Amino acid sequence: MMDMKGLDLFWARIRQAVDEEKIPGAVLLAGRNGETLMHEACGWAQLLPTREPMTKDTLFDVASLSKMTGTWPAIMKLLQDGTYTLHSRLPEMLDRPMHPALREVTLWNLLTHTAGLIPDCWPDRFGPTRQERIDGLLMLEPVIPRNTRVWYSDLSFIFLGEIVAQAYGKPQDQAAGEIFDLLGMKNTCYNPPKTVYCAATEFRTDRDESPVRGTVHDETSWMLGGVAGHAGVFSTAEDLGRFCAAVIPARCHPFFEKDWLDKAFTNQTAHLGDNRCLGWIAYRERREGNIVGHTGFTGTSLWIDTVSGDYVVLLTNRVHPTRQNSALFPLRREGFKTVFGVNIMY
Repeated sequence: MMDMKGLDLFWARIRQAVDEEKIPGAVLLAGRNGETLMHEACGWAQLLPTREPMTKDTLFDVASLSKMTGTWPAIMKLLQDGTYTLHSRLPEMLDRPMHPALREVTLWNLLTHTAGLIPDCWPDRFGPTRQERIDGLLMLEPVIPRNTRVWYSDLSFIFLGEIVAQAYGKPQDQAAGEIFDLLGMKNTCYNPPKTVYCAATEFRTDRDESPVRGTVHDETSWMLGGVAGHAGVFSTAEDLGRFCAAVIPARCHPFFEKDWLDKAFTNQTAHLGDNRCLGWIAYRERREGNIVGHTGFTGTSLWIDTVSGDYVVLLTNRVHPTRQNSALFPLRREGFKTVFGVNIMY
């Protein structure tokens, strides 16, 4: 169970990091089974060219948390409904040309990052349209044999996002948007309106915006129009807290089924010496249920104790004004140990 004194200490350390200008700003939300226990903001949503304050409802580019919020729920629904199984192969789920080596890749491989796919690839090399770029990614040969190790790849979730679009018969952002609405995530979206107050990310020479703000930071997602299975979601701490509460197995939202959540939060790759669940990372393994979570490149993270119902959402804009900032990483590790009493490597 979450240590409340540890949580207070974690927030004090975050404020200290902001005061010392190690990170621009942060929003921290902690809850238990839908009850908010802490929700605080500090620092700056933007430092340059002008300073603008961080607020509790600042919208963040959540980066790889998009995998869990924008893609994973729709895939879970397809599994729950029996549309697909974990053994379903990519050609059965995606009616598009693909490299012959991808024909044996299963849904389980994509969710556990065991397909051996290249970690990432900027798809603009394949043509000017989104379809050409997805087609090009599907023609990339895997770089290691399937089922031999965990090899984290954004392509796994890009393909999952395309599976969602085909199965739901609509673009992925529309399918995800319907689920966001159902879960009460009223401020979560892809490609937010320009009027929304967002945390700034990086100053980039390849973009018209300086800094990037309200447009996806991830290069691959940006080249795919801001909608992709691995990145592109914008959300608030409050909405991500609602999401965490919705997936607590013992009292999950009706959209989810407890048995599938229990399976999803179980380490699937222990035989490979790793701790990947179905999409999630198992930060602490216990017989009664794991503590799971995920992180995002822009400085985002969430952790869920699947037994106690505790969860912590930490959103920072650590890539503003530059991605050359690793000060968050030891702070995040320290925070997890302080709050949950567990050492982590991520």
